[in-house]
Amino acid sequence: MSSKSYQDYETDYQSYLSRIRSFLASTRSQSTLMECERLLEAASKCATAMQAMAEVEGNALRTEEAQNLVKRDLAPLREEISKSLRNSSGSLVIESPNREDLFYSPPNASELTTQSLIQSSEDLLLESQAVLAETEQIGMSTLTQMSSQREQMQSASDNMNETLNATAQARLILKKMRTKLFKNKFFLYAMIVALLFLNGFVLRAIWKKHHS
Repeated sequence: MSSKSYQDYETDYQSYLSRIRSFLASTRSQSTLMECERLLEAASKCATAMQAMAEVEGNALRTEEAQNLVKRDLAPLREEISKSLRNSSGSLVIESPNREDLFYSPPNASELTTQSLIQSSEDLLLESQAVLAETEQIGMSTLTQMSSQREQMQSASDNMNETLNATAQARLILKKMRTKLFKNKFFLYAMIVALLFLNGFVLRAIWKKHHS
């Protein structure tokens, strides 16, 4: 299961956007613009993860909302950051330097390596969460198919039980019919024997009458 929920991604997304807008509202130095680009990439991954989780949950409203984040928020911010970066790299900005720019010193190799590792870890975590979301979707699809097959097997089992019950009832009816037929045959044989006995008695009486 994913360690983050849709609400967690949404909170991170809003936090990234708030930091980007705060940087853009201040003096746009090269370092802050680069940080804005990094935050924008993290926000984009959050939006992607939100869309994937909404699709897994089957929530059409959240899916549409996550898709609109790119057009509503990310695309305008990306364009503004790119424009500021081009202006910053194309010409020297002639402005009163603030304290941050005056005392800014480029990060050393150790800091760059640490930041790179942190960013790589965050990227790997987001990718893993996206894979987990896709795995959840596949698992839910498999469970749905298994549930459908189980219902089909249950229906076939019910039909088989009904057939067995009908066969048992048919056997009972046949047994009753055979018993009734046997009784009818016995009665007919008894009647025939009785009639033969009476015919013999009558013939004997007639014979005695003629010879007496």
